[in-house]
Amino acid sequence: MAWTTPTQETLLAQIVAGFRAELPGADGALRRNNLRPLAKILAGGLFNIHRFAAWAADQAFVHRCDAVFLDRHGAQMKPPVPRKAASRAQGFVTVTATTALTIATGAVLSRADGARYTVTAGLVLAGAGTAFVAVEAQAAGLAGNTDGGVPLSASSGVTGSATFEVSAQGLGGGAETESDAAYRARLLFARAFPEHAGAPPDWVRYTLAVPGVINCYIDPLAAGRGTVVVYPMFADRANGIGYETDRAIVQAALDLARPGAGLPVVRLPQAVPVNVTISGLSPSTPEVRLAIQQALADMFAYNGRVAGLSGAHPSMTFLATPATFSRSWIWQAVANATGEERHRVTLPAADIPLAEGQIATLGTLYFDPSP
Repeated sequence: MAWTTPTQETLLAQIVAGFRAELPGADGALRRNNLRPLAKILAGGLFNIHRFAAWAADQAFVHRCDAVFLDRHGAQMKPPVPRKAASRAQGFVTVTATTALTIATGAVLSRADGARYTVTAGLVLAGAGTAFVAVEAQAAGLAGNTDGGVPLSASSGVTGSATFEVSAQGLGGGAETESDAAYRARLLFARAFPEHAGAPPDWVRYTLAVPGVINCYIDPLAAGRGTVVVYPMFADRANGIGYETDRAIVQAALDLARPGAGLPVVRLPQAVPVNVTISGLSPSTPEVRLAIQQALADMFAYNGRVAGLSGAHPSMTFLATPATFSRSWIWQAVANATGEERHRVTLPAADIPLAEGQIATLGTLYFDPSP
């Protein structure tokens, strides 16, 4: 039977009834009576005790406990599931020297906005040429992640003339400290799917434990016997698709965590941009168009998933299964946008089938002015 915490008024009525039963001739319900204030004081104290007992009971459950107790729950799990700490971006920078060049270990390279990176292994060039140096952001967090091709400048530790540019792989791996909501969800997943010798949920646990990873899709045996293909999704990346550096970091983490002879193969999803043309929009105001753009972005983020070869399982929505992006979802998202009264979706003209490793993303949104 479910326990209901009594209200302060209920407790007061119980105490007044107790006075009436145990003290014949006395009535704690009367206003001009010493028993009435005493009953209120006792009811208030008992109500606080009941509230504390209810609060303490909630702390025993991951889905109801206060955020300050999440780390205790994670530490008690077997194996433990610690909160993900903030991490620094890392990767390689392309160095193009015009003269002899020396870059010391610990040299500092700076981005135009002031973000600074430390060279973790120096190099010496006898003359003009191109080389790569490994760098790591000085500050942990998402801000250190950088697209390939972004120029950097030398702040210290460089002797000679050269230009610096982030390699095509990008600088990835930077992440903030895991939020309470994300950590709670990961703990609940660990409760729902205890570790089981390399079963598909285990690979989700291993992948989500990597800083910066917010979701992933698993495709067992997709690269051959004994393999499991993992498609990680990342925070603060376009459509959740990370850099090659991000992929390499996840691959290294799974190689270390993998059980037995399981062979993880980490791949980045391939974006399939879906161009959308809307005709006959009414009212066709800037506010309605902006609302439609946001509704479509939210819909692609919610319904987009990586396609794969795995069979579907009702309790394993993280499996990469054969997928088709439905055109009806676009109609529905536009219709749900604030202020929209009527429209027609003229592009795409049909559902979008997805091949292995592909994920549908929002492409170019065009509003056809014709009625």
